[in-house]
Amino acid sequence: MSSPEGPWTSDHPNVQRLTYREAATRTRRSVRSINRWRRQGMPMGWEIRDGQRVRVVDEQTLLKWWRDRMQAWPPHQYRLRRMFETDTRHADTPDASP
Repeated sequence: MSSPEGPWTSDHPNVQRLTYREAATRTRRSVRSINRWRRQGMPMGWEIRDGQRVRVVDEQTLLKWWRDRMQAWPPHQYRLRRMFETDTRHADTPDASP
């Protein structure tokens, strides 16, 4: 049987592990969103902090999930499209300076 801390006890000692609340603050999302991502398959483990078992997620894993969600979010796609159109419009205009 595995330890209460999960599979991360010896793996990657320098990786920051965040609780639900810390993860929500880091991504500017709600704790409910982080919980929903976990139910959808985001890998999380357990750690003992101050004598309590708490669910934790690697910061890198969290940020990857957050980026994936942002790429699929229609308002963010719209902003990216607008930025891209603006950049290409400025690149297509001839330079007025001699």
